[in-house]
Amino acid sequence: MGNPRCKICGGTTQKWGSTRAGRPRFRCLACRASQSRRNDTRARHFSAFLDFVTGKYTLADYGPKGRTIRRRNEPFWHLWPVSPLVDEVNHVVFVDGIYLSHKLVVLIACTKTHVLGWYVAKGETTRAWQALMSRIAPPDVVVCDGGQGIASAVKTTWPTTRIQRCVFHAYSAVKRKTTTRPRTQAGVDLYSLAQALLEVTTFDQAVAWMSKLATWNTTYKEFLAQRTRLPDGRWVATHARLIQAKSSLNTLVKQGTLFTYLDPALDLEGDPIAKTSNLIEGGINTQLRCVLRAHRGMSLNHQVKTVLWWCYLHTEFPATPAHILRTTITDQQIIDQFDKASHRAQAQAEIDRWGTAVNWTDFHHSGTWHETY
Repeated sequence: MGNPRCKICGGTTQKWGSTRAGRPRFRCLACRASQSRRNDTRARHFSAFLDFVTGKYTLADYGPKGRTIRRRNEPFWHLWPVSPLVDEVNHVVFVDGIYLSHKLVVLIACTKTHVLGWYVAKGETTRAWQALMSRIAPPDVVVCDGGQGIASAVKTTWPTTRIQRCVFHAYSAVKRKTTTRPRTQAGVDLYSLAQALLEVTTFDQAVAWMSKLATWNTTYKEFLAQRTRLPDGRWVATHARLIQAKSSLNTLVKQGTLFTYLDPALDLEGDPIAKTSNLIEGGINTQLRCVLRAHRGMSLNHQVKTVLWWCYLHTEFPATPAHILRTTITDQQIIDQFDKASHRAQAQAEIDRWGTAVNWTDFHHSGTWHETY
């Protein structure tokens, strides 16, 4: 376990006799303050719980000890990790969501080094994104995949923040409509434009790419205007999927969110703006899916807790297990808050002030009993 750190200055300590009660005494080498240490078994068991739920080992890997570990872990499943309140302004923030069992989504915000916050909701709505962003200081740029509700939430909550649309998701949106082997020349040219989007690295290249897109719009204007009559008499666009692919690129160019990473005014030495959301997709979402896959079979409530505890441990300054046990909230506290409140909205507002960033009403019944899945 090692000697504890000094509670006053944080320096190293050495053993210095014992107290009258027989507990070992430790003395700081820097400030000469002395202290003792209790054997906090609950904090130690909670630390083991965090290692278990965020790791790759399952109860089966522990053999005969598996039942003991499950019994020790049971009380800790009722704890909620507290989402931090971030008042430090970051240059670039990445946002994305990970769905659980196709029923809930955990919205996550992070920097290049650590997680900033999270929010649990039924879908990627504007209100859900606003709840996440309201606990984080507005950054200079937010990198996103263009999910529902993000743009309007940024406009409302972070009005001064610029948006960088992930260029790989923009390319993928075109590929889904044209496929990798388009049947028409217009589709071939548009797919080539989408591929070239991934290679743009300078402002001049971006201007040339937008010029080529404008030329494509003019060249195939009449081709896209073709209509087909259905057997029921309705007229529809002959190349509807191609129109959708074209519109996705034109919209991003019009909004000015495709080449934000090339803006020299936002260029900070040592902290460039990423043009894709690969950092949160691969650095966080992929890791979370690996953890959930290792613990497959958990209830939805346990899946949510697993994701949130993983995110908490990857924040900039996670607290010690003992401090978490003293400050975190429990399911029963949230239930009691709803029972005491005269209106559910009032209870939710109080819970948000606690910093859980979890919309309890999104995945629980209106009563006091938890919803099971």
